[in-house]
Amino acid sequence: MATTVVPKQHVLAIISVALLAAGGIMIETAMNVTFPKLTQVFHTSLNNIQWVTTAYLLAVTVTMTTSAYLTNRFGARRIWLTANLLFIGGTICAGFANSLAILLLGRVLEGIAAGLAMPLMFNLVLSLIPKPKIGVWMGIGAMVISLAPSFGPTYGGALIETLGWRAIFFTLLVIPIASLLLGWHNIAHVAKQNKHLSFDFIAFSLLAIALITGLLVVNQLETGRLNILFLILAIISVTAFIYKSQHSQKVFLNIRLFKSQTFTLLLIPVTFYMFANLGLSLLIPNYLQASAGTTSFLAGFALLPGTLFGAFLSPYFGSLYDKVGATKLIFLGNGIFTISLLGMALLTHRLGFILILISYIIFTIGRSMAFSTGMTAAVDQLPIAQQNDANAILQASQMFMGALGTTVAALFGSNRGGIAIGLNQFLWLLFAIALLLFLLFWLQKHLAEATK
Repeated sequence: MATTVVPKQHVLAIISVALLAAGGIMIETAMNVTFPKLTQVFHTSLNNIQWVTTAYLLAVTVTMTTSAYLTNRFGARRIWLTANLLFIGGTICAGFANSLAILLLGRVLEGIAAGLAMPLMFNLVLSLIPKPKIGVWMGIGAMVISLAPSFGPTYGGALIETLGWRAIFFTLLVIPIASLLLGWHNIAHVAKQNKHLSFDFIAFSLLAIALITGLLVVNQLETGRLNILFLILAIISVTAFIYKSQHSQKVFLNIRLFKSQTFTLLLIPVTFYMFANLGLSLLIPNYLQASAGTTSFLAGFALLPGTLFGAFLSPYFGSLYDKVGATKLIFLGNGIFTISLLGMALLTHRLGFILILISYIIFTIGRSMAFSTGMTAAVDQLPIAQQNDANAILQASQMFMGALGTTVAALFGSNRGGIAIGLNQFLWLLFAIALLLFLLFWLQKHLAEATK
């Protein structure tokens, strides 16, 4: 039993990083309820304003792809300190922004900070927590990721109605300060594992170009046309990245992990849960304000009870994973997730504040159960030497799909028939995806049984 005891210093180290990760994720969606206001302040469209979130998520995604290298090269303490300083600088920059361009710059700096903090949180869990408790602590990490995005609109809605949108940034500075105070004596100077590692800048640049141009292709669909140049550039970049990664002697992402069918078949659903979560986190608050006539605060608050249920249940789902494994939890979670989407899609035009609040509780419980279980199982079944790379791929893929979810949701929200129709169409899209996820889970289960 002694081997399952987690030292207090390790607990506080993980919490200090989790605080910064939570702050980064919360600010990601806190601005969503301000979009109607920001379109007036900066005299632009919703599709342009959504880049306040999308640019942030792209910065997070691109930074996360470097996390495995940075962990091996510089160690936890340097990464944590850098993330805190970048978050403080980006938050101040965004808070004082007098143009959309300056606001986006601040958001990108915050995104880089969050892109360092989130993988670091999971890397610390995998390296500091005894294996018998991995499920619980990965569940706690999933709780952070699940709680913050939907808590953000409530936080943002409360401040925009009282102190204004700039206060959303300034009051958030308490988080990096708390992280620094809590972690200063608990995050140790981890020795560099290999100071001679050579980073593959070419592979990194190719992947960054592919991610950015891929999102631009989707974003510009609002104009009714397909940007062939960006599409070709995205395809060429991702193809060149794959080739370079397979033939390079330098370090970046170990994409050979995709040869693990179990890892790949769990990675795909986990990323789609993030796609659904962030897409609805954008559409629901704006739908409630535009169609149901609720205030900014209530529009954001509608997501909070469900978020609390799903988030605080994540460690419990993790403990169940330690006891019964992944299969039953994944199928049950995706079943609840699917039913909630079907209900909201069928009742979209009757959805008011109360019905959305209840529906979102059911949605988040199912999503959190499948999300946290799938994420843990995807990494836990790999050798320890591959887990940092697996975590980097997992986190970066989630954030890219989150950015894609935000972009696609904004396109649906810009529907000429109104945001209610856009929300309904997006819900049916998510329902169709949820049904396909059952097939992926069945394939993963079949392959796992075949290899026993």
